Amino acid sequence: MRYLLLLILIFPFVCTEAQQNPPLRIGIEYGSYGMAGEIDDRWEFRLAKTPYVSQEDGTGSEHVYGEGEVDYAGLKSELSVWGNRLTLASGLRYTRINQQISPTWESPLYLYLPSSQGIELFRVRGMSESLGYIGVPLEADILLWGRLSNWQAYVKAGMQAGVKIHGKTSLDFVSREMEKYGDEIITAAGDAPSDFFLNTYGGLGLRLILNNGIRLSIEALFSPNFLTKDNFSLLTSETYGGGQLSVSFPVNLFQQSRKN
Repeated sequence: MRYLLLLILIFPFVCTEAQQNPPLRIGIEYGSYGMAGEIDDRWEFRLAKTPYVSQEDGTGSEHVYGEGEVDYAGLKSELSVWGNRLTLASGLRYTRINQQISPTWESPLYLYLPSSQGIELFRVRGMSESLGYIGVPLEADILLWGRLSNWQAYVKAGMQAGVKIHGKTSLDFVSREMEKYGDEIITAAGDAPSDFFLNTYGGLGLRLILNNGIRLSIEALFSPNFLTKDNFSLLTSETYGGGQLSVSFPVNLFQQSRKN
């Protein structure tokens, strides 16, 4: 909301007539959206006070909950075609994913984990996972309104493929003496996050074109759809929507700066 207000405040200082802007631009972007979903089946938690109660009570309410956030930033090139009605974009994007599993109540949990020696219980405060991906997005947006105006509304669809460049899953043990077993427990659970992911996404956007051709955009993102499996260790791949900010600069703007 604050970004939308910023665009509205800028409005009185810009011309509202349509501009003949160059079709090729270079831009930067930042976006974020939340994550939810059920806890992965490989992890089973029980209340520390009553070890024989599962992570769901008789009413179905969970004693543990999972949440996360996805943040990304990137560089992209944009090309407008079809009389500036359609914009194609691609580039390079870094995506950071953080997930956590925490108790609903303040008391610690027991992690219930089968092993070759039988059933083992580990007293923990929760779990966390941090992943980083480098991806290549392919996007297209088409105008809904404003082709002859500096204010434009559009709908966007995209697909992104990425590879994992770093990742860490960790347990928060109640006892520090147990920390040395963390990696062994996580490895025994199996199915580490995939090294590759592919997802699709969409959104609705509002764009302001300044007199020099710079574009300021704010977008409401729909929940992404992950086409690959085992993208995360802690939660299923259910996500909420989010938002994105971006600014793009006409290529000829840089050329004029060099001449000056």
